[in-house]
Amino acid sequence: MKNIKVKICGIKNVETALIAEQNGADYIGLVFCQKSKRCISINKAKEIILALNNKSSVVALFSNDKEDYIKSVISSINVDIIQFHGDETEHDCTKFGLPYIKGISESTDDFKNLDKKFPNSEAFIIDSHDDDGLGGTGKTFDWSKNKFETKKPIIIAGGLNCDNVEDAIKVFLPYGVDVSSGVELEDGKKDLNLIKKFIDTVKNEAKSE
Repeated sequence: MKNIKVKICGIKNVETALIAEQNGADYIGLVFCQKSKRCISINKAKEIILALNNKSSVVALFSNDKEDYIKSVISSINVDIIQFHGDETEHDCTKFGLPYIKGISESTDDFKNLDKKFPNSEAFIIDSHDDDGLGGTGKTFDWSKNKFETKKPIIIAGGLNCDNVEDAIKVFLPYGVDVSSGVELEDGKKDLNLIKKFIDTVKNEAKSE
């Protein structure tokens, strides 16, 4: 099996970011959704980005945030990709001059015509959402609904952890996996050992196939 990409999302401090990067995370997810408990400030994001060694791509996550706010964030820090996780349209996602990934909620049961709706998306993240539209719920979605109408890379999220990520990989054969609450012992607080274990599990599963 090809190398499966790993995104560690909701990172809030330098130590966690460095551990994720050093252990092989392909993407470092920084949450800027103002209604999220994992939201970080621009100054804290700057600290994290300056500490990284350019081995991981930095993803800035927004969900139904105002255009001026998004512009203020991406003009202040160096991010590689924007992730939109709300009701944004293709037009909304392409305003900012950066590659983007679109998060799609399984709750909408709307996996049809993804490439037509978001022709410029680099990939799609399939996630489970609460009513606020944000991921990080710790809930898996119905894995039997895995027929996504897209030729673009699929990244699986939603309740993944060290115990079930191997099964998710076998079901979806995804481009990548995305974890947030699954590597936390406390709500919103990442556990460094769980991050290491999660990344190792994914990379070892890819090698075994």
